Amino acid sequence: MALVPSLARLLLDAVAPLRCAGCDSVSSTAICAACVERVGEQGGLSPLGLGWGTAHAAFAFEAEVREILHGGKFQGNRAGLRHIAQLAARRLELPHRPPPDAIAAVPLGAGRRRQRGYNQAEIVAAVFATVVGRPMLGGLVRTRETAPQSSRGEEARQANVAGAFAWRGPELRGAALWLVDDVLTTGATLGAAASVLRDAGAQQVDALVIARVP
Repeated sequence: MALVPSLARLLLDAVAPLRCAGCDSVSSTAICAACVERVGEQGGLSPLGLGWGTAHAAFAFEAEVREILHGGKFQGNRAGLRHIAQLAARRLELPHRPPPDAIAAVPLGAGRRRQRGYNQAEIVAAVFATVVGRPMLGGLVRTRETAPQSSRGEEARQANVAGAFAWRGPELRGAALWLVDDVLTTGATLGAAASVLRDAGAQQVDALVIARVP
């Protein structure tokens, strides 16, 4: 009975073989072995204090990491996102960190989520949650659409996301949380989301991201 799925997989691979999210070469995995090696050769990044908490980034947002995250964000490559999230979990040594009470992903606006079909931060957060065996929170929501942050300076980024998040879950009294996103640039988006979690009662909020813009 397993022969039919196997033949179907072979035919699909022949017509549209799986390609590496980092270099676009034909690969049997979402990220090829060469790209995994190159990503692993990146130097470690020091934790970044953001006033409200500490941000931990696994990689610099460059080269293969940038291509993988762009593919996951704009081209629907969720397998690449999951694979880079697994690599990030190892780089950040998540199983050896004091575990949080729960994990929250920075949410997308409803319109952008419908357009994309998923939230890339949720995919990353789900991998991290599985690695450490902690639940994901669903009460953090984006209350309005915001313009893309990529072309904005720090002050404009902060103004763009001010008041863009809300907590619609139970009180987070005394909770220690990980707030997860794909990329950290200035920390404006993470800071706006973290302030909502703190207002809801969280005692500690730290950020975990795949990559940080150098």
